[in-house]
Amino acid sequence: MDGRIYGMATEETAVHSEAWEQFGAWLADVQNLSQDTHAYPLAPESLLAGDELDIPKGPGPAAVVRTLLDASVDNLGAAFSLAQAGRLSPVGIPTLVRGTIELSGLGMWVLTGTERAGRQERALRVGHDSLINAYKFFKERSELPGFSTENKKAAAASAAEHKDSAAALGEAAAKAGLKRTRVTAKLNRTEALQEVDKARGSDFFSLWQLCSGFAHGLAWAPSLFHLPVGTHTMEGGGIITASTFHEERALMMFLWGKHAIEELRGTFAAGRSATGGPETTLVSMPREKMEVEARAKGIQINYQFTFPPPRQPESSTFYMAQPNNPKG
Repeated sequence: MDGRIYGMATEETAVHSEAWEQFGAWLADVQNLSQDTHAYPLAPESLLAGDELDIPKGPGPAAVVRTLLDASVDNLGAAFSLAQAGRLSPVGIPTLVRGTIELSGLGMWVLTGTERAGRQERALRVGHDSLINAYKFFKERSELPGFSTENKKAAAASAAEHKDSAAALGEAAAKAGLKRTRVTAKLNRTEALQEVDKARGSDFFSLWQLCSGFAHGLAWAPSLFHLPVGTHTMEGGGIITASTFHEERALMMFLWGKHAIEELRGTFAAGRSATGGPETTLVSMPREKMEVEARAKGIQINYQFTFPPPRQPESSTFYMAQPNNPKG
């Protein structure tokens, strides 16, 4: 195992190929946009500009989507930095790509809400969910046995502040004619991604689910995606299985993240430029149906980009304990 770190190892060789270079150039462009406060402006008469009208004090759809988009890009950029440094991290990269897919899918969920009220309610639910999670975080800290009285009081004050802010957001939504229960309902990311896939014919949920297997340390995900290379018996008798994360499959995973971001950017662009009234729903039909209608009108839609196949790989190796290890 020369050149490998025991347990979770990587070959110290940076990735190089035309496909990787093209991906890197695309990523640099979207990273630059994420650093630009003037990027992604709303046209004055656009759907998303209209969504800002009469919305209660709280995050509007465009602001929520922009925040999720920038976070998605940052996750993918961090993963790519590992690859550029020659570390095809067999768990770290899938975990970061998971963040990209989840946040891009959540942005798509906000954008594809039914009519203006649906987009506003979903954006506010994202904000409400953040406040509730902050409340729970500080409340738990206020009860930690090891905390000083002063720290407990500070945490309790923060918990109360976030709880009051969440309640005020729900009240403001109701006064604006929005469904309060749709704003204050628990945000279920699984359901959100599944709703997007149903409306768009996309594949956010299953790819997010696969990457979540890596993030949560579940054995099935690497056994499905990584290539087995053998076993190793630990001193004392424990048996572990070694599997390799090849460059070809790493690039495939990076492209999942890219396509998720491009789905969000494309739909965001439509909302920032297209006009329509409060009854307009953005990108509600399945993708396949939209493509058929677009072709009939002589319009070409490019959702994905083709790349030449990457060279055969440098790789990283992931070790997973086998069940029923014999005693040494």
